[in-house]
Amino acid sequence: MPDADTLTGPQLEGWDCALCGRRLIADQSLGTVAWTCVSRTREVELWVCRPLCGEGFEGA
Repeated sequence: MPDADTLTGPQLEGWDCALCGRRLIADQSLGTVAWTCVSRTREVELWVCRPLCGEGFEGA
């Protein structure tokens, strides 16, 4: 699972793939991560390419 602190805003919002960073056309859920901004932590659902792009996804 990607580190939420390394993801861009569009990746955290579900506009771009959480793995490769490309704009999502067809997507699927990867799961959720805890993301902290200032002192607030929230669960963020990450979305990835469908079919799964696999980029940056070594050893989930």
